[in-house]
Amino acid sequence: MNLAEIRNAGGFVPDEPLKVLVGWGGHTFDVFVKRLSFGQVENLFTSDDRSKSARMIAASVLLGEDREPITYEDAYRLDPTLAAKLIEAINTVNGKPGN
Repeated sequence: MNLAEIRNAGGFVPDEPLKVLVGWGGHTFDVFVKRLSFGQVENLFTSDDRSKSARMIAASVLLGEDREPITYEDAYRLDPTLAAKLIEAINTVNGKPGN
């Protein structure tokens, strides 16, 4: 494959986030999840000692129709069961490691 063929086959990550339905604590709501490029994922897991999962949520998830970002600090303080649901949404959009 050449570069143009890779581009046409979808080998580069688009900027537009995808809407994902999340259910948590009796509530159902949409979040928008950014697809992360190889470089973005690598940066999340090779940077400082901060929480990798909170960094992933802050880098990927946008809330509501206004697509409000979640700060690292807010992601770090999330209820663990909600954080797990958001990570599940991220994995739905970006694929699970090894797939």
